[in-house]
Amino acid sequence: MRAWIALFSAIACEVTGTLALKLFGLQTPWLAAAVTGSSIVLSYLLLSLAFRRIPVAVAFAVWEAVGLVAITLLGVWLLGDSLTGPQLLALGGLLLGARLLHGGTQPRQAQAGGKA
Repeated sequence: MRAWIALFSAIACEVTGTLALKLFGLQTPWLAAAVTGSSIVLSYLLLSLAFRRIPVAVAFAVWEAVGLVAITLLGVWLLGDSLTGPQLLALGGLLLGARLLHGGTQPRQAQAGGKA
């Protein structure tokens, strides 16, 4: 459970850092650099904690897919970006792909014949 909390915290940090580039980039580039840099570093640290319990393929796929969906939807909501039908389908495909990876991955104990 802690690994999943770390993973979703990493996603939140990634999304925060990416949005900071757009929100602060032109007016206050030093603030954009500070928020983005610290958020991305923290995101990778949290992602490394998630890798301890969640298979790398699953954690990275979820990190990327959920992060992209969140950034896209927040861009539409906060920044006035537009979203077409095919783009919405692509976002759904990303989430489906991450879910399929998760469903097809066996826990470490099952891979090692039940030994921890």
